[in-house]
Amino acid sequence: MGNYTKLAVKGVVVVLVVTTIAGLLGYIARIMLARNLAIEEFGLFYSVLSFLGLLWTFQSLGFDKATSRFIPEFLHKKQYSHIKSSIIYVNAIQLVTNLIIIVSVYLFSDFLAANFFHNNEASMILRLMAIAFFVDSFVLTLKSTFQGFRSMIYFAGIDAVRMALIVIILYVGLRMNYGILSPVYAYIITPFVLLAVFGSVLVKRVFPKFSQAEFFVDKSLIKNVSRYSIFILASSVGGVVLYYTDILMLTYLTDLRSVALYSVALPTAKVLMQFPRAIGGILVPLTVELWVKKKKEILRAGIEALYKYNIILIIPIVFAIFSFADIVINLLYGQQYSEAGNVLKILIIGMIFAVLYGININFFAGTYKPEITSRIVYAAAVFNLITNIIFIPILGIIGAAITTTVSYFIMMIM
Repeated sequence: MGNYTKLAVKGVVVVLVVTTIAGLLGYIARIMLARNLAIEEFGLFYSVLSFLGLLWTFQSLGFDKATSRFIPEFLHKKQYSHIKSSIIYVNAIQLVTNLIIIVSVYLFSDFLAANFFHNNEASMILRLMAIAFFVDSFVLTLKSTFQGFRSMIYFAGIDAVRMALIVIILYVGLRMNYGILSPVYAYIITPFVLLAVFGSVLVKRVFPKFSQAEFFVDKSLIKNVSRYSIFILASSVGGVVLYYTDILMLTYLTDLRSVALYSVALPTAKVLMQFPRAIGGILVPLTVELWVKKKKEILRAGIEALYKYNIILIIPIVFAIFSFADIVINLLYGQQYSEAGNVLKILIIGMIFAVLYGININFFAGTYKPEITSRIVYAAAVFNLITNIIFIPILGIIGAAITTTVSYFIMMIM
């Protein structure tokens, strides 16, 4: 028990520290944009970001996350050729699906700009950002591969380096008066750099046997990876519908100003999600190992401890942010975003439920039962979509915040 506890605590601390740095850099980038772009431009950029985030969920078909599930098992059995083959297989699938999606975006960008975003400038941003998402999908697969190897410093480090690069390029772009193109260029350049740097780290340091290991096509391997990936896809699609529905519904049913206000409140509330993200980084591969070795009592004790300590950590933070929501928004983003304060108060309550739910989905992913997550997320996603359609025309951004908070509660209870 002691060795696993030490490993888990070390992994969580590493991921939490590095992802917190990445999160802070992300907020700095968002604040820089909020203070240097017109509020409608800010809303347009994050509206396009949400749209492509929803669309690109389908590009990997869940295969990118499957590597974090199967690599620990292959490592335990010393099946290095299986590791190499699964990595190549996953990237080949993504290349095909990526090409289909990026071509579709280019073909329909003008139509979407006119009929969904109600802004002609959206067409160019859609096309440019599609390039960023195309390349970044391979970076996300690389990140999941590091997670499978339990190389937590690289797993978390990708996001920290990503946000550092974005902040630097964004600063240069804004100083050169590129306006809304500043974040676009930052998001395009960054994944190319990440892929080159961390791809080299994978084959030289983390998995030096990559070049020596044999690549083979094995039907049973493809079948197992594909079956798991389908359930992951189902969970991801439902989750993206849940997380991005608010932004997309606000884009279509209201205006870009409302999108901008919601786009500063939601990420501020989601600062609490750093805890389950950090935990998930080590929990998935560790759960796989304990599950395979049938050490379920150790796993049970660990999950119970996670519930307890997460509640102890997040409750004071929730009350602090709730009490000073208006001050937080004004201090970070400026007076023009002050209306987002009430939205933040509602969303921060929902984060209590989201954090506890976040522990569970990592456990399900590591115990061969991602289909449980699929059912939970889809139920909440359908509820969120329907209630958004009903309440956003009536209550605007407040309606979106209420439906999301209730959705998180439903997911936690289920």
